[in-house]
Amino acid sequence: STDSTNSASVASDVSGDSTEATVHTVTLEKTSAGLGFSLEGGKGSLLGDKPLTVNRIFKGAASEQSETIQPGDEILHLAGTAVQGLTRFEAWNVIKTLPDGPVTIVIRRRSVQSSGTTAAGEP
Repeated sequence: STDSTNSASVASDVSGDSTEATVHTVTLEKTSAGLGFSLEGGKGSLLGDKPLTVNRIFKGAASEQSETIQPGDEILHLAGTAVQGLTRFEAWNVIKTLPDGPVTIVIRRRSVQSSGTTAAGEP
């Protein structure tokens, strides 16, 4: 029988299929220095075709202060431009051509770590 779900529950977290993913729309301030984070992945990356994800948040950047994005967040749209399927270089060109000011970004966040944050509202 297939009742042995308890032993498989740990492995299913790693597979990625059962991982809860939530989509968020965030607004970041673009300055002459960019949006304040670096990207990794993308089409044709060193690891093959991967989603474009946030790699590093730069110190002192607006994105660091607001905590709106986190390393590992997948970038879906930049200011209305779908970046899924783009290379990292192409996505950077999208960012570079955006005017300075608020930029709306749609991200997908995998909520593996946040399962234990239910006690935040307790007195």
